[in-house]
Amino acid sequence: LSASSLPVNAFGFFIVGGGRSFVLNPAGSAGNLCVGGGALGRYVGPGQVQNAGAAGAIMLAIDATAIPSALGPLSAAPGDEYHFQAWFRDSMGGTPVSNFTDGLTVLFR
Repeated sequence: LSASSLPVNAFGFFIVGGGRSFVLNPAGSAGNLCVGGGALGRYVGPGQVQNAGAAGAIMLAIDATAIPSALGPLSAAPGDEYHFQAWFRDSMGGTPVSNFTDGLTVLFR
């Protein structure tokens, strides 16, 4: 996964869910949550929370045998569809806020 066009040096991580959703500006965020499906997972383990650096981008290789969820890691089976999005720190008018990238759907084969 990769997320680009993030603010320079912003911290961020990827989230994952088994469904799609649309939540407008959750908890005061500047963006919209597109990932749904119940027990959302967050890639917040060692090395998974990243700094976008000068390029304004983060990347993460996905292990299909350890997709995080609120219920513990899951394994993707052929035909499973997971939805990914990046959450990152942002600012509006100098005030710190959070934001989200567009969502991405992956069909595992």
